[in-house]
Amino acid sequence: MRKYVLPLACLLASSLSHAEVTSVEVTSRQPWVGGQSFGQVGAYEVLRGTVHYAIDPRRASARDVADIRFAPRDARGLVEYSGPFVIIRPVDAARGNHTTLIEVANRGRTEMDGVFFETEDGLDLMAPDKVGKLTDPTFFKLGYTLAWVGWQARLEPDQFGLQVPVAHVHSAARATFAADDMTPDRKSFDLAYNAFYCAHDAKQPKAVLRSLTAFDDPGTVVPRTSWHFAPVSVERKNDARCAIVLDKPAAADAYFSLVYEGEDAAVMGLGEAAFRDFALHLKSRNIPSAINDRPGDAVAVFAFGYSQGGRFLRDFVYHGFNTGPEGQRVFDGMLVTTAGSGRGSFDHRYALPGEAGNSVMSNLRAVDLYPFADVPTPDIDGKGHAGLLDRAVRDHTVPKIMYILSSSGYWARNASLLQTTTDGKQPVALGADSRLYYFAGVPHALKFPGQFTQPGMEAAYPYNANVDLADGMNAQLENLRKWAVDNVAPPPTMAPVLGSTLVAATDLKFPAIPGIRVPTNPPPLWQLGMGPDYAREGIITEPVHVGPRYPLLVPAVDANGNELGGWRGPMSSVPLGTYTAWNWKSPELARFGFISGLNGAFIPFARTRAERLAAHDPRLSIEERYGNREGFMKAAAAAIDNAIAKRFLLPIQREDILAKMGRHWDDTMKFDWYLGKRGATAR
Repeated sequence: MRKYVLPLACLLASSLSHAEVTSVEVTSRQPWVGGQSFGQVGAYEVLRGTVHYAIDPRRASARDVADIRFAPRDARGLVEYSGPFVIIRPVDAARGNHTTLIEVANRGRTEMDGVFFETEDGLDLMAPDKVGKLTDPTFFKLGYTLAWVGWQARLEPDQFGLQVPVAHVHSAARATFAADDMTPDRKSFDLAYNAFYCAHDAKQPKAVLRSLTAFDDPGTVVPRTSWHFAPVSVERKNDARCAIVLDKPAAADAYFSLVYEGEDAAVMGLGEAAFRDFALHLKSRNIPSAINDRPGDAVAVFAFGYSQGGRFLRDFVYHGFNTGPEGQRVFDGMLVTTAGSGRGSFDHRYALPGEAGNSVMSNLRAVDLYPFADVPTPDIDGKGHAGLLDRAVRDHTVPKIMYILSSSGYWARNASLLQTTTDGKQPVALGADSRLYYFAGVPHALKFPGQFTQPGMEAAYPYNANVDLADGMNAQLENLRKWAVDNVAPPPTMAPVLGSTLVAATDLKFPAIPGIRVPTNPPPLWQLGMGPDYAREGIITEPVHVGPRYPLLVPAVDANGNELGGWRGPMSSVPLGTYTAWNWKSPELARFGFISGLNGAFIPFARTRAERLAAHDPRLSIEERYGNREGFMKAAAAAIDNAIAKRFLLPIQREDILAKMGRHWDDTMKFDWYLGKRGATAR
């Protein structure tokens, strides 16, 4: 035994110089959905456990992790951290397609359930073996292995996060909040409960609270004697550093910015290192484990991120994390979905991964920052000449990238900056290995037919239930696999074109539908100056400097108000109404450019010609378009067949999507939309 252990120890010590994963614990291995078989692929199994990492802060692989040099080290001089993983894979590796898809968990949750497949009760990454019935098993018939790994630090212990060390450093932090975020008496705000950082100490004589009327407003200082830090935090009840209290209630429409000295900082950038190193572990066997013992599972490895996850992947590539410690390419392909042109607050001191940009009231965060486009372009002030892919191009580690956009990408995620110079005047090409697919009329927050409203989320118009994007994701994944593995080119980019179908919101020419108010601009975006220490050390100077405003463009619309210039799936090409990315809610926040968050609106067509004329609706009625349900279903079938031919849907999806279109008809025909009035009721 001693002769065996010594060489193994030497092997592991040697391997540590080449890989940051030190060990993997598999704590559970169970049949997936009761051992159900999926055609030729057969049954799947689900594995879960913990990944342990150790990274040398002196190596190039750690140089972009903010505050890594201040993190505690073990006896070897390495920084240790750990997090959970989940893998769902074919039981027989030979029957799979040898491709692993790793999702960037969105705040500890999966978006794959509802995008690539559907389960009856939802997939909980903390209990993946307890999933209920699969209501859409298409994905598993394709033979992919899918995986998740914890990357987001500072989540709750019962969430799918990452345990990272804390660096004993502190500097300026900033919290922002509206009156609605405060306690019912509008006097207290809980920093810890709302995911902000506690103060370094409770005295904080130099802390500054400002009242804002707009994001680019310098603000009015609230006297320091009118508020104080107090121990009212739900999370830390006896900690006077973690909440603030006003002497008098705030106004109902108040909005505040608090700049203060923050507590010791978690080393948040280790999340991007963990995501990189987990993928490399699956691709190599430098450190053997029970999750990389079948090399046929990961001949190709892709990354998928939806919303926060998509912005994570853009940040991941920008900061050079797709280059492994030995210079190798990490991910072969990426599905960067609904991220627009944004990145995120992932890798700097006091990072806030949950913040998502001005469009959802994440006030002036390190989220939507230059550079936006793949290739180098100057910033709006004429300075700089950078592109998102610069480091990957330099390192020869550019993955095949598919940017998948919803309508909200343009109306809430600044997506036009993917395609134009920062002044909005000239087109900019994508990278050589990038494609962009814009799904017209699809909102960011995906819903399903019939989900026109939700309790507690009232808006001026019914919510948009267009699911063309989700229906098309399996086809896009297959196109990516054939592109990266078999060198079969995917469909060409489909996106609005500057000068024709990509326009200013003021030039939209939306139809004059009675009772409908159209936004004149997407939420604003400014050039942000993060201070002299941000690029080098990841330390933001607060409050940030607000520079020029970026011009943002949106897709043009047709006579129905439906968007042009992108791919129209079955719902958009055989419409039962107008599908938008905007709506109207929270009027007290309109001065910040807040429109609807990410829900969008569905404005149904009148059912009959008589109903249309009575409502003075310029759009043709459903009756005038299709006659009856049979005519609609015939048009829907033709649209689905066209999408299959164009490689935007898979043949095995045809009947399921046709049935979904039928349900969309049934739900819409039950739906009364009273033009000129707020809301709708079902008959």
